[in-house]
Amino acid sequence: MLWRGVEIEPEFVVLALLVLALAMGRGRQFVFDFIPFLLLFFAYEVMRGFAAKTGFLPHDIGRFELWVFGGQLPTVWLQQRLYQPARIGLLDWVTIGFYFTHFVLPICVGFFFWVKDREHFWHYIAALLLMSFLAFITYLFFPSAPPWYQYPDLVHKISNETIRKWGIGYTVVIYTHLNPNQFAAFPSLHAAYPTLAAVYAWRRYPKLAALLVAWAVCVWFSVVYLGEHYVVDVFCGLLYVAAATVIVEWAAARTSEEPTPTRSSA
Repeated sequence: MLWRGVEIEPEFVVLALLVLALAMGRGRQFVFDFIPFLLLFFAYEVMRGFAAKTGFLPHDIGRFELWVFGGQLPTVWLQQRLYQPARIGLLDWVTIGFYFTHFVLPICVGFFFWVKDREHFWHYIAALLLMSFLAFITYLFFPSAPPWYQYPDLVHKISNETIRKWGIGYTVVIYTHLNPNQFAAFPSLHAAYPTLAAVYAWRRYPKLAALLVAWAVCVWFSVVYLGEHYVVDVFCGLLYVAAATVIVEWAAARTSEEPTPTRSSA
């Protein structure tokens, strides 16, 4: 995406997965299951940008972060020790890679669940969408500024700086397009998405769950190091994962417990 200036958005990922579904002979079923999810995901993306235009002033989560960590911002601490503004480091590209898989990972994990068990897939997708819309409501009424915005003299926006140093300034425009609301920082859905995927893989697919846990930890580190989120944003993202999972599984259990209506004989 960075090299060629191509936007890797959900529709391209779904189209690629559709080819796989057709090869498996499940194309019609794929369309039935994934198109509603994709439409809802697009609706969320459109509204995420709308949340930035409501006029609510962004809150400074950094003050709470400073209080939690004894007057030190973890982002500043990491960047002072690991980031070299004069050159591009391997860590910079790796963390940007984890950051930019924001859309790709949840869709690919959903496809894996869909192949294995459609009912489990729907539980996961319901939790994913519920969590996204709960976050949207938060962005709408409680916008918050990310570290790079709130503390520009202390925090580097490493993604933009790295892209510009590489000589592909127009990619910054693509990155801005993919993130229409710069005050959608609390909670961190970047941290929440891989965590939710790990939660739903935990009991059924332990090897995948271990990989997703490792991936989630890398994302947590990346968003803080890059200056995109506070640690508090990450932690609250995990709380949203817990809330969405509990609500969806509770609703599913209640639905399964309801007695099936029987027809009375004439």
